[in-house]
Amino acid sequence: MQNTSGAADTDVELNLDVLIPDLPSGPLDEYRRRASFNWKLMKLTLEGEEVIKFKNKVWRTLEQDPLFHRNPSEELSRDEYRKLSLLRLKRLMEYDFLPDDEFLENPLLIMILYTAIGLYDWSLAIKKFLAYEFFTLSLRATGSTRHMSVMDELMDFNALGCIALTEMAHGSNTKGIMTTATFDSRTNEFILNTPSPEAAKVWSGNLGQTATHAVVFAQFYGEDGKCHGLNVFLVPVRDPKTLLPYPSITVGDMGPKIGLNGLDNGFLIFNNYRVHKDFIMNRIGDVDGDGKFVNQLDCPKKRMGITMGVLSMGRVGIIGMAVSNMKKALTIAIRYSASRRQFGPVGKPEQPVIEYQMQQWRLIPYLAACYLLDNFSLSFHRDFINFEISVLFGNQNLELSEQGQEIHALSSAGKAFAGWIARDTIQECREACGGHGYLKASALGDLRNDHDANNTYEGDNNVLQQQTSNYLLRLWQRKVEDGKPFASQLGSVDFLDHMEEQLQYSLYIESPKECLSMEFILDSYKFLVCYLMRETAIKLKNELESGKDLFTAKCDSQIYFARSLSLAFIEYVMIQRWDNFIRSDVYDQSLCAVFYKLGLLYGLWALEKHLSILYQAGYCRGPQPATCIKHSVLQLCKELKDECVSLVDVIAPPDFILNSSLGKADGNIYHNIFESILKSKGATERPSWWEEFTLNKPLYASIKPKL
Repeated sequence: MQNTSGAADTDVELNLDVLIPDLPSGPLDEYRRRASFNWKLMKLTLEGEEVIKFKNKVWRTLEQDPLFHRNPSEELSRDEYRKLSLLRLKRLMEYDFLPDDEFLENPLLIMILYTAIGLYDWSLAIKKFLAYEFFTLSLRATGSTRHMSVMDELMDFNALGCIALTEMAHGSNTKGIMTTATFDSRTNEFILNTPSPEAAKVWSGNLGQTATHAVVFAQFYGEDGKCHGLNVFLVPVRDPKTLLPYPSITVGDMGPKIGLNGLDNGFLIFNNYRVHKDFIMNRIGDVDGDGKFVNQLDCPKKRMGITMGVLSMGRVGIIGMAVSNMKKALTIAIRYSASRRQFGPVGKPEQPVIEYQMQQWRLIPYLAACYLLDNFSLSFHRDFINFEISVLFGNQNLELSEQGQEIHALSSAGKAFAGWIARDTIQECREACGGHGYLKASALGDLRNDHDANNTYEGDNNVLQQQTSNYLLRLWQRKVEDGKPFASQLGSVDFLDHMEEQLQYSLYIESPKECLSMEFILDSYKFLVCYLMRETAIKLKNELESGKDLFTAKCDSQIYFARSLSLAFIEYVMIQRWDNFIRSDVYDQSLCAVFYKLGLLYGLWALEKHLSILYQAGYCRGPQPATCIKHSVLQLCKELKDECVSLVDVIAPPDFILNSSLGKADGNIYHNIFESILKSKGATERPSWWEEFTLNKPLYASIKPKL
């Protein structure tokens, strides 16, 4: 968006004030006045008018509905929480925030909807996502028209979906899935079996108490006993009129969890459970008239690439969830830090803790990371939507398969990176808020617990790194052995085509100013990724030559090699996309200046963690590179200190959604904290067990301890 002078400026300002209401006045006013940019214009630039209006519609609707009312100190039993989640899910269906015509005009709004709901309550958002969007995407991507009748049942609330992939003994290793589906030509049925306790389906969201249908991943067996690999089946599991399981099925709840207890994760066991052959999801494989398996894709590579791409949906979504959690945590911690006053120079008033270099260094780099990761998440989600549309329209060419592999690699590393940095952000924010951050009313504890699952489901983060490094090493092998250039559909690896040239570079700087450019950061990352790719390939080759099999050799090439390669690669892609965004999509100079500083801060802060490798590789020499990078990180934190309150205003949800006594937009932290304390259950009441103190006094030392 580009501003012009005169009346146009006034029109923009008026439109922004209508679209984005002013925030309440209070202790944060001084920092808001110090900002060098218009926070409303930045919000409009990042999100666009359509998205802002859409989120406002969702959040205002929830705030006006008594069913969604709560307070920061609210405590619910697991059963109460589950019931509320179901009631709220039904209400969300009645609101129909995203009709089909709006979705078709802007498919990205589906992600916006789920992050908007998730910022209110992730249990509710995940329950809805798994029951509808993830379930229906699986039907469309792997099924056919014969499965679409279930869609009507979903809309009528006569069905609720879930995905049953993970087993007790197999999660990330999907090839090891043990559930079987054996075809019986006499009855035209598949017989589903759980051959051992290790094969029980577990952790399936919605399956615990409410799902009626499951998309089940099982090994397809023909009558001759031959296994045709993993396939997908649409399986009714409960009677929708009674919610009781069908015969030959055992289904139940996983029990209390660390977080997300409003979502009923469940287990599922089959005992010769029969479903008609039409229940196989036949986009990938099917059964012909003679009862023989038919591979619908002529090339295994195509099948694997497209399947991996489709299965990336959950990981793509988790990146967005992690960003939302970072936004929430940083809003709370930075507003609190700008209002909380402690210590100060002798004879002067106490100063806000955000003025201390330590607090800036703890929080502001994570704020920069949040902005860059948010940009990556949105742009990558667009890439995934385009891929998904191609799959749904039946495109099965080799280029689409290769794009699916690239999406799989980016989503694997991206999900892990996002999960870890959000985890660290939330924990740092909790600690940066001191003792008050430990209150439930801060919202940081529940946020930390609910986010924690993101580091495990849809693939353990460390295991997922191997998916990305395997993809990169295949490209390396193709380049070295076949001389084929690096070229990808999304352009994430194109720079590797000049690997030999990149590895010739070395770094020489004498002052911090020399590292304050995006070119410096990107060039350093290009070297880093190329070096780690080469060293990982050499390490793997040496392990193989020592006599190890390929599996063991890969396992022994992870730490300091393949794992580091995957993380450096996703960091590079994220920084590259941010640089492209600033160059092509931002026109207001005040915004460009702040965005550029955010890119520099994140890039240098992240690069600092790789300094040992860069010195080991000979890219850095002498003390100056490390000294200059560290100095620049602190200087950028200082320069962004006066911007940070407005920067979180840009990304903050409204107070009703934030639901934090520490992070309200008015900055009146002590009034808000005390109000939430008084609203907590039984805050000023005598406990029901008070007589345990007043009666039946213990007789000191009357019982002798036993060994």
